[in-house]
Amino acid sequence: MARARAEGKAVFVDAWAPWCHTCLSMQAYVLNDPSLRPLASRVIFAAVDTDKPASAAFLERYAVKAWPTFFVLDPTKERVLGYWSGSGSVGEIRGLLEESLALLADSAPKDEASRAFAEARAAHAAGELDRAIRSYEATVSTSAPTWPRRSAAILGWIQTLHGARAWEPCARAGTAHLGGVVGAALPADAASYVLDCADHLPDGADRRAARAAALARLRAITTRPPEGSTIDDRADALGTLSEGLQAAGDTAGAKAAQEQRLALLEAAARAAKTPEEAHTFDYLRAGTYVALGRANEAVRMLEQRERELPTSYEPPARLASVLFKIGKLPEAQAAVDRAIARAYGPRKLRYLKLRADIQKKRGDAAGELATLRDEVNGYQALPPGQASPEVLADARARLADAEARAPR
Repeated sequence: MARARAEGKAVFVDAWAPWCHTCLSMQAYVLNDPSLRPLASRVIFAAVDTDKPASAAFLERYAVKAWPTFFVLDPTKERVLGYWSGSGSVGEIRGLLEESLALLADSAPKDEASRAFAEARAAHAAGELDRAIRSYEATVSTSAPTWPRRSAAILGWIQTLHGARAWEPCARAGTAHLGGVVGAALPADAASYVLDCADHLPDGADRRAARAAALARLRAITTRPPEGSTIDDRADALGTLSEGLQAAGDTAGAKAAQEQRLALLEAAARAAKTPEEAHTFDYLRAGTYVALGRANEAVRMLEQRERELPTSYEPPARLASVLFKIGKLPEAQAAVDRAIARAYGPRKLRYLKLRADIQKKRGDAAGELATLRDEVNGYQALPPGQASPEVLADARARLADAEARAPR
């Protein structure tokens, strides 16, 4: 920020985490695109690993609820000029930067939709969901169907309704507007949120309409992938389609979507130039193998990746999850212990939860209690920017349950 102030530039922040497959995909296939390099004369690019303790102060000011999240900041006023959550194409990220730089030069959006959208992005970035919901809704209601930021505004509206647990308004917004969401990953992201909102509703007209709208949009974009979408984007869309079809009772359709997804991911992994690049696809590949009843292939893949990336916590963590699902408990615990030894920050605490689940399944009451106490203490010690009252409450509830079950 100091350098940007001195040089009169904006700051682009990639708020990411090593466990986030979309983050890895964006770094490997989008953010390094040569067409973004000319913007370096007007923008300073920074990456923030959100799990590192040093990132807590940034996170206290700029909310990250989905990974990755991208911010474009005015270094003088430290206000948010641009905000993007999730995957995006090269063109979409370039558009975000160009629009933000225009705001930096002239801070007053001229039309009503742009003013509402700027307010919505600032509120979203600050974690002020109620204000963001109102401003996104105003953006959608005042913008023309051809307005260039309309899809991002619809997704932001659905995201914030989902974050506020406003399930019925979320489902209704999705039903009304999903068909108008375009972009590389925006349609699949929006459909995913709408499906989850629908799942929280009782069976009825709103639930059925939202599910139908989401599945229709997913079928369209998986049949003809949007321009600029990455392999990760396409695989995510197929995974969401599979889950939606399974929930709707279409088991055969769900399996077909998973098979298409696996073929796509395996081809991408084979084409990768390095193990680090191939690792981008490991999370989705492992989940797809498990969904297709081929968990042993996931185990072999992740064991190989751990040998190739011996300092990374991700391969043993994913391996532990798969081994736990197929009942290989001693092996799962050994793998998660390796992940815990390498991990840090909030993610390390997630792995403590997995270890406690494994210990519970193994009947190791003393070990489970010790792990859960470490998890609770870890969440209590997190700085405000990384702390989560909801996650801490869940950890405390699991600890209380384990204490109640422990032999007297």
